[in-house]
Amino acid sequence: MIALRDEEVATLAPIAVPAIEAVAARVSAQQAWAQWESDVARYGGAVPVWEGRWYYSVEASRLYELVNDSPLDALEAACELHVLDWWDRYDDAVEPFFAGARKDNPVAALFHAVGPQRARALPGWAGDALLTSAEVSRSLPAVERALDLAGAEREQVLARIEDWLADGEDPAALLDGLLRVWQQTEAAGLGLFSSRIWH
Repeated sequence: MIALRDEEVATLAPIAVPAIEAVAARVSAQQAWAQWESDVARYGGAVPVWEGRWYYSVEASRLYELVNDSPLDALEAACELHVLDWWDRYDDAVEPFFAGARKDNPVAALFHAVGPQRARALPGWAGDALLTSAEVSRSLPAVERALDLAGAEREQVLARIEDWLADGEDPAALLDGLLRVWQQTEAAGLGLFSSRIWH
């Protein structure tokens, strides 16, 4: 996740925004989201992650597939957009945030942890978003409600991130890193580019 000047956002928007919106609007994506909501309700707040020691549960696999449908990944594969080139264009006013997970998806861990209601408050689709400075300002209160957690609620979310990733990553770094970039980007009057790609 990086901060960009609005001029950079305007250059990228005709490629990225329609692709993100098209994936979010798919009937299959909406059905998958509804299934996730149903799974979460059935298990009282979060789906079981593991079936046995090495395999995701059926419900966790469905969530993984839901967030794995990245429009920016598809543009990258088609050589229509090279996300790494844009990562080099970030504005120095905000330190970028990068989260990595070996053979896993940090967005799946985050969505599992915060649940569908909070995840729906995050702009874009499954970790992919491009916003102008005005859109960042409008979105920040909802993002803060979704990510700026305290007390037992925060501990529960961090435990769920850790349970999903299960590979030594710091769960607080994922939660707090995203929030930091949002807040600093808004304070600097910049736009924001968030992307989830395999690399």
